[in-house]
Amino acid sequence: MTRSHGAATPPHVERAFLWNGEFADPVLESQFRDATWIETIERMRGIQLAILVFAGWGVVDYLMLGATWPVAMIIAGRLFAILLARLPGRMFGDARQHNAFYVSLTLLQAYVFGVFLLAVYSGGMPPTENALSALVIIFAFYFGVPNRLTLNIAVSLLATVAFIAVIAQFNNVLPRGIALIALLLVVGNFCGAQAIRVTSRLRRMQFLTLIHQQELNEQLIKEIAVRQDAQRAVQATEENFQSIFVAAPLPLALIDPATHRVIQANKAALELFGLKEEEATSIDAREVFADEDMRERLGEAAAGQRRRAPIEARLVRVNGENIWAHISAALVRFHGSPALLVALQDVTARRREAEALREARDQATDASRSKSEFLANMSHELRTPLNAIIGFSEALERELFGPVGNPRYREYAEDIHDSGVHLLNLINDILDLSKIEAGHFTLHEDDADLDAIVASACRIVRHRAQQAAISIEIALPTPTVSLVADERAMKQVLINLISNAVKFSSDRSTVRIEAHVRAEGLRIAVVDTGIGIAEDDIPKALAPFTQIDGTLSRTHEGTGLGLPLAKHLTELHGGALTIKSAPGEGTTVYVDLPLSRLILAARHQIHAV
Repeated sequence: MTRSHGAATPPHVERAFLWNGEFADPVLESQFRDATWIETIERMRGIQLAILVFAGWGVVDYLMLGATWPVAMIIAGRLFAILLARLPGRMFGDARQHNAFYVSLTLLQAYVFGVFLLAVYSGGMPPTENALSALVIIFAFYFGVPNRLTLNIAVSLLATVAFIAVIAQFNNVLPRGIALIALLLVVGNFCGAQAIRVTSRLRRMQFLTLIHQQELNEQLIKEIAVRQDAQRAVQATEENFQSIFVAAPLPLALIDPATHRVIQANKAALELFGLKEEEATSIDAREVFADEDMRERLGEAAAGQRRRAPIEARLVRVNGENIWAHISAALVRFHGSPALLVALQDVTARRREAEALREARDQATDASRSKSEFLANMSHELRTPLNAIIGFSEALERELFGPVGNPRYREYAEDIHDSGVHLLNLINDILDLSKIEAGHFTLHEDDADLDAIVASACRIVRHRAQQAAISIEIALPTPTVSLVADERAMKQVLINLISNAVKFSSDRSTVRIEAHVRAEGLRIAVVDTGIGIAEDDIPKALAPFTQIDGTLSRTHEGTGLGLPLAKHLTELHGGALTIKSAPGEGTTVYVDLPLSRLILAARHQIHAV
């Protein structure tokens, strides 16, 4: 008969058992054996009663066969079975000796059936009765002896074959009878084996169910413990949160995301808004925001992300005063319900300070712009009379319209001319620096020859150098370098640097102008052996209107605009001006121009190098 689909055994269950009903997993089978070992030992003790009945059957043998030596041997064999039945439980009662236990049971079964065959061979009972006795013993093997099914089948089949062999020796047993007896015993073996196989599987399935139930119970116990721990942790967390919330110096408030009503506010928050504790819970949190868009953002924070980026907003106190606060918000759970935790930090003072600083900065910017415009305007206003002074003094100095008479007038004219030129140069420097700071200085770039720029700058400074017997040496690359630059601005840079070098050099010394084409671009160096500058004073030397020797009795004239103007003009060309100096060792000023300033021929020089 085919099984219905609903009654079919699942494939994974079939794979869990062997053909004999035992577990396919040796570990699981070992666990089952250990769990049922006490039951196995108890069943073994029950077999001893059956062995006593088997031994007592010797009286029947005596009555039927009389007092003969075979009967005596049979009775002795039956009595010895009582002793053998006690050995497995006593010698191998430990579950760790289960293999020896099963072997001893198998030997006991073989011995008992051997004694039975001896009694059968001695005669005294009809073959049919002997066959029924053999069937009873085989059933006792299957259903009474706690042996493994494999060993039970082996010993029962051997017993069946041996019994058929003995019965076949009797002349009064027909072949048909032998065949029927054999069929009976085979069917008995099959029924016994099948019954024990099914029983074994059912018992093991119950064992699996029990294990699964134990696992579920253990898991349930663990889950209950975890849940209890979680509940205790939540309770402790809420208690800690409440303690921290109440005692926190930072204003904190819990808001209902659905109604925007304040659930709870700590003391710092109440003081910040000038509220009483009983008044706080009746307030809609959106009402404290001065700006409408901030009220909408509070609603978004309550319905959106779990954590929002901090913001600064203008809030309104109970008395109508506006304050600024740094606000952070996050969704949390409070007493099992969602709540919006809002942290506030009063930044009103900082906002006021920032506003004051911003106003001061704007005022300073306006003042700087006014200063730059004033200097530019004044420079233009002063240039006109200065040009007249310089022109007329130069006419008197050169006696263009005839001799001036007294030679001292000519000396005065020279002094007026020199002072006017100096003052005009100073005004030009101030004007250029003002334009640069105001962002109005424009470079007029064109192709320029480095040799021509250096020669022109040296001509302007040479007169002053000759007065101090200072020689100017020039070492420039060959062939000459051409670059794209504002020629007047670059000339001004070199004039300022060479003038400083001459001014701070001792008499009869040397000032050297060098230039090198490098992979990074063009480097111009102005080198002197003068008094030098301390490393800490170099930033001061590059600041406008700053003199390192700032006393009224300083020994060198100047306004402190030469180096700052040269630095700014160099940076406008995309370059950099650096100073390397030490007191008493002289000064080297480097003007580095980028490779993009060099014309193609000069770049070929770099590649050639």
